[in-house]
Amino acid sequence: MKKYSLAFIVMMLISLITQASNEAYEKAMQKELQQMKVAKSPEDLQKVANGFSRISEMVPEEWLPDYYAALALVNAGFRSQGELEEKDAFFAQAKKHADKAAKISPNNSEIVALQGFVTMGELSADPNSRGQHLSGVAMQTFGKAVDLNRQNPRAIMMLGQMELGMAQFFGQGPGKACGLINASLELFEKEGAIKEEGTLLPTWGKEMALQIKETCQ
Repeated sequence: MKKYSLAFIVMMLISLITQASNEAYEKAMQKELQQMKVAKSPEDLQKVANGFSRISEMVPEEWLPDYYAALALVNAGFRSQGELEEKDAFFAQAKKHADKAAKISPNNSEIVALQGFVTMGELSADPNSRGQHLSGVAMQTFGKAVDLNRQNPRAIMMLGQMELGMAQFFGQGPGKACGLINASLELFEKEGAIKEEGTLLPTWGKEMALQIKETCQ
């Protein structure tokens, strides 16, 4: 009888410790997500990425901390007004975190789409010398993300953005690209109805899609 009582107490303690750990993780993630929403400068975004990186060290089995660290760093690279070296440094850090997340959660459409976003950033930093090679890499990566999950609005939106850039470069019509953007917006609406408020899962991208859609008018 005492053995069963002891086992029950141990199980209860483990359960309480696990619950407390989960709550601490979620609280820390929500704090950084909120900081990322209000971040304006590359320096602000670097601080956010550092915060997510610290969370990743505490919970190495979770892919989301590295995912968001990469996302913050990609945005820092796009917002940077510095030289190519500075922009590339942000994208190199982002790639490291995105690749780490991919090892934790292989064949994850969200992570693959983010990896494509990193490539898009590298391309945008020096389009004249990188466009020919990296545009194809980005397209393939976004295509893979869509194939992994055709309900992922971020993957479809970014594929549409790449298609639009390619169409503009070659002097082609934006029909295909704008169709993808419209499809992503429909999925963003569905996602908003499904995902609970405060979820840690990715929900970003709708504002980007709306901005891109303006090009289609």
